[in-house]
Amino acid sequence: MKDILLIFIPTLTLVPTAIAAALAMRKISSTALEGMTRQPEIARQLFTSMLVSMALVEALVIYCLVVALMLAAKV
Repeated sequence: MKDILLIFIPTLTLVPTAIAAALAMRKISSTALEGMTRQPEIARQLFTSMLVSMALVEALVIYCLVVALMLAAKV
């Protein structure tokens, strides 16, 4: 029984988080690219903001990975 929980706890914790992060990154990048095409003179600022936003979303996924591994270690 513990073996099954060791598989399902990280999976059920990370899969929804990864899907949400992928959708968020898609929205961030499409919005930034749309803004860059509308106003090319501020493309550098938008690119920097896009990278920072994507890094924050990725950090959230890494935190969820850490929590999932901590939960799996306690089982």
